[in-house]
Amino acid sequence: MSSALSIAVGGINASVARATQSATNIVNASSTGNNLDANLVSLNTDQTDVAANAAVIRTVKKMDQSLLDILA
Repeated sequence: MSSALSIAVGGINASVARATQSATNIVNASSTGNNLDANLVSLNTDQTDVAANAAVIRTVKKMDQSLLDILA
């Protein structure tokens, strides 16, 4: 696996972990006093991070396909 692909997959995994924690914090906000606004912003940021990393994965796929087309 290329390093760009590995980094993108790692970024997606990290974003999903942060989003999961933010979602848990939102659910428990009334009982724990967590900052609801900060967690909602974090969810939005994590969504953007996942989309950016998915774009990297698509680009790597296109580059790999182009290389195979050139070599074929």
